[in-house]
Amino acid sequence: MKTNIALIGLLIIFFSSCTSPRYLPSSDKIDVNEYGSYIKIIHKTASNIDGELIAIDGELIAIDSNKIVVLTEQTKKCLTIPISEIKHFKLRHAKQKHYGWTIPVFTLATIAHGSFLKFTAPANLIVTISVTASGENAFKYSDKDMSYEKLRMFARFPQGIPSNIDLASIK
Repeated sequence: MKTNIALIGLLIIFFSSCTSPRYLPSSDKIDVNEYGSYIKIIHKTASNIDGELIAIDGELIAIDSNKIVVLTEQTKKCLTIPISEIKHFKLRHAKQKHYGWTIPVFTLATIAHGSFLKFTAPANLIVTISVTASGENAFKYSDKDMSYEKLRMFARFPQGIPSNIDLASIK
């Protein structure tokens, strides 16, 4: 009984840690999303007490030729970061697809294959694990995948912040 409770608790923690920011759309609503994509920026020079480079994450508000504006998740305020101070960035523009349930379900389904189980179970495992991994990595980009010019299309304001909008008013 204690083992079952511990297993359920671990599963809840595991699945709750795989959440995306609420403003990210599901994959079928990408084209009508009014918010910017989630971005995580690794600063080039600034570091914390342990010497690790500082990461800034939040919603991508705008980008121009020399700076990026991010609505940070911690402070809920816009932060302007010069592009020259960015080491890496990672972007997620939609919620990932979770296919983890297919691994045990389709592997158990191979029981119906009888003596061919020893061939079909490993093949099923390879396919379901690769589909699950690709689903988790869908809708992700990094500085290796795209330029700052292409990054614009994932911002809340792809053409820049309109003149009638104050950065402090963006929430």
